[in-house]
Amino acid sequence: MAFSLPLLFIMKYLTFFITLLVSTSGIAQSTVESIPNQKLINGSYVSNPDKILDDGTVTQIDTLLKSLEKKTSVQIAVVVVESIGDDDVFEFAQKLFNTWGVGNKSNDNGLLLLLVKDKHIIRFHTGYGVEGALPDVICKRIQRDYMVPEFKNENYNAGMLAGLQQVEKILTDPNYAEELRKPEATEVSDWIGFVIFLSIIFAPILLITFIIKAMHGRFADSKKPEHTPYPEMLLKRWPWVLEFVGMPVLIITLFGLSSTENSAALCFISLYLYFMGTLFHRLWRMKKVINRFLKTQDYHEIVEFIRKQQSYWFWMALLVPLPFVFYFFYHLARKRMYRNHPRACKQCQGAMQKLSEKTEDEYLSEGMQLEEKLRAVDYDVWKCKDCQSIEVWHYLNRHSKYEPCPECKTIAFYVLSNRTVKSATYSSGGTGEKGHSCKLCGHNKTSTYSIAQLTRSSSASSSGSSSSSSGGSWGGGSSGGGGASSSW
Repeated sequence: MAFSLPLLFIMKYLTFFITLLVSTSGIAQSTVESIPNQKLINGSYVSNPDKILDDGTVTQIDTLLKSLEKKTSVQIAVVVVESIGDDDVFEFAQKLFNTWGVGNKSNDNGLLLLLVKDKHIIRFHTGYGVEGALPDVICKRIQRDYMVPEFKNENYNAGMLAGLQQVEKILTDPNYAEELRKPEATEVSDWIGFVIFLSIIFAPILLITFIIKAMHGRFADSKKPEHTPYPEMLLKRWPWVLEFVGMPVLIITLFGLSSTENSAALCFISLYLYFMGTLFHRLWRMKKVINRFLKTQDYHEIVEFIRKQQSYWFWMALLVPLPFVFYFFYHLARKRMYRNHPRACKQCQGAMQKLSEKTEDEYLSEGMQLEEKLRAVDYDVWKCKDCQSIEVWHYLNRHSKYEPCPECKTIAFYVLSNRTVKSATYSSGGTGEKGHSCKLCGHNKTSTYSIAQLTRSSSASSSGSSSSSSGGSWGGGSSGGGGASSSW
C-alpha cells in the first residue's frame, strides 16, 4: 500500500506521454512530391490537403487570386499543410516554388504562401519579379500585423484571407505600397541594433581571441610569453581588454543612452575613429621595434619586420581607406628605403655599396642565381669600399611555389606532376600521387596522398529536380529565395 500512490502517479503520466507520442506520430507529413498541385487538377490556386482551410475560404482565395492574375499577371500559390516533418521551411518552400514553377517564366513574377501548422510558421517566398513590390520587410510586416494575430487564435481562414488581401492591395495600388514602406515609430532604434550586433557577433569573437592569445602566451604578461623577435608588439592582458573590449562597449553604451536623432550615425563615426586609434597605436608599437633595430643598424631585420606587416596593412587600407590607403604606399616606400639604406662594414666599419643586379651574380652561387631567376628568393649583395668584404642578404618570397630541395637545399623543389591513382567514390576514398623535382640538382621524389570519399549533396539533387520541372499549368517561374517567415 505504501507504493500504490507513487505507482499510480507514474502510471498516469506514462500513459499521458505514450498517448501524446502516438498522437504526434500520427500527423501526416507532407513532402514536395506529395502535395497536390491543384492548378493541374482543377485550376485552383490553393493546395489544402489537410483541410486546414474551409472550402468557403478556398473559394474566396481562388476568386481573389484569379482576379489579381488577370490585372497584374502575378501568380500566387497558397499551400497549407499540417507538417513537413524535420524539413527546413525555407528549403521546402524554395524546392516547392521551383518545382511547380510559380509565376511567369519571362519575369519570375510568382509568390508562394506556405503555412506549416505544426511548426507555427507562415512563409512568403517571392520570385525575382515581385521582390521590388514585395521586399522582405513588407512581407514580414503583412505577416506580423495581419496574419500572425489570427493564427495565434487558430483562425487560419481569417489570417490567410487578411494577408492575401494586403498583398492584393500592394500589387494593385502603388500608393498603398508606399504607405507600408514608411518606417514605424515603434521600430527598434539603430543604436540597439549596434548593441545586438556587438553582443552576438563581436563579443564571442573577442572572447575566443582572448582565450587563444592567453593560451599561446601572446600577452606581454603571460606566464610563458611567446618567443618573438618583436616583443614590443605584445600587449598586456588588461590593456588589451580595455582597448579592444572596453572602449567599443563604452562608445556604444554612451550613444545608446543618447536620445539624439543621429545617434546611430554618430556612433558609427565614433567607432570608425576608435578603430583608427587602435591602428595608430599599432604604428606606435611598430616604431619602437624599428628604433631598436636602428640602434644596431640591423637594416635587414627592419626590412623583414616591415615585410611581415605588409599583408596586415593591405587589409587595413581596404577596411579603413582614409587615411591608411596612403599609409600603405608609405609602408612600401619605407621598406625600399631601409633595404637600400647606407650601412657600415662589419669588418672595418667602412662604407658599403649595394651592387647592381648584373654585377652581384659573380658573388652568388649557381643555386642562388637560380633561386633569383625562379623568384623564390631575392638577394642583395653589399661590398665594402675599403676592405672589399662581401655581405649577402636574402629575402624569401613567401608566395613562391618552390620549397627547399631535400637533397641540395636549394629553394627550387616544385610539384612536377599531380595525378589521381584511384578516384574517390560515394562508398570509398581514393588516392593521388604527386611528383616533385628540383630544377637545380634534378632530384625527384614521388609521394602519395588520400582523396576524401564523395558525399551526396541534398541541395544539389533538389535543385536538379527543380530545374527539370516544366512548371505544370503555372508559368514556369523560379525564385532566388526572397521573402520572409514569421512564427507564432
